[in-house]
Formats: sequence, C-alpha cells, structure tokens
Amino acid sequence: MIVYHGSTEIIKNSDVIHSKKYLDFGRGLYITTFENQAKKWTVRKGMRRERLQ
Repeated sequence: MIVYHGSTEIIKNSDVIHSKKYLDFGRGLYITTFENQAKKWTVRKGMRRERLQ
C-alpha cells in the first residue's frame, strides 16, 4: 500500500512525540492514500511557514 504524508520535510521515521496533541485525532502521524490530498496539505503547510518568517 502506498501512503502519503503532506509535509514540507522528508519523514524517514515517524515521531509522534513532537506532534501536536490538539489536532483532529490527537497526536500521531497523519497519512492518506490520496496523493492529491497530501499535496494540498503540503501547500497549506508551506503557506503557514512563509507567514511565520
């Protein structure tokens, strides 16, 4: 099964300790089987990162 994670970084090992506990489903590594959905998450995360700089 191929899964995707929408991020601006490469994830080599999952690390749920540093995830935010107040997300929709709590702490964890959020993945999807839908490539387009992961791409949308990546764009949104990139836009947030640009606003903070």
